Amino acid sequence: MSPSAPITLIDYDAGNLASLEGALDRLGLDHRRATTPDLAADRGPIILPGVGHFESARRSLVERGWWGAIPSFVAEGRPLLGICLGLQLLSEGSEEAPRTSGLGLVPGLVRRLGPGVKVPHMGWSRVTSQSSHPGLPEAEEGWLYFVHSYALEPGAGTVYRAEHGRPFAAVEARGNVLGFQPHPEKSGAFGQQLLRSALAWMGAPATPPEATCN
Repeated sequence: MSPSAPITLIDYDAGNLASLEGALDRLGLDHRRATTPDLAADRGPIILPGVGHFESARRSLVERGWWGAIPSFVAEGRPLLGICLGLQLLSEGSEEAPRTSGLGLVPGLVRRLGPGVKVPHMGWSRVTSQSSHPGLPEAEEGWLYFVHSYALEPGAGTVYRAEHGRPFAAVEARGNVLGFQPHPEKSGAFGQQLLRSALAWMGAPATPPEATCN
């Protein structure tokens, strides 16, 4: 059996990679940062994290050559995970930047949260399963941690949904692409389980659950 390839973390100055790297370390998963596509591992999962503004993040990805490379990697069969703004960038576009297109790797538009609630949404929200996915556990009304003002509208590819003023897609899937609106690395045991399961499905080596005290 060939050795597992490291997980590629796209580093484009639009995300706090340290907490995500810490979560991957706790799972015992090999990973590397890549500022440009030529520095990506030659196979294995790719993670697109992100915080901040849709248009500025897109510009940064374009400048580093990732905007064209990401769809090419997906077309070649490489699994891709978008986290927070990373999920939003996978969509067709966002109200935050109405003249700017997304990558179009998952269908639908990203819209501002609300009405009648505080935005940005910062904190824990309950998620429920809308559909099943072979790489993800049932939500069973689990809780995940969110920091965002915009979110993808629920659609046929929504696996988990949550609500903040309106329903939104918490986890989205299409083919070999997954997107998480919450931060799994900041979401406790359920977030750790979610990240572990998703990356195992994407081909990263599976890791046993951490032992807990009774």
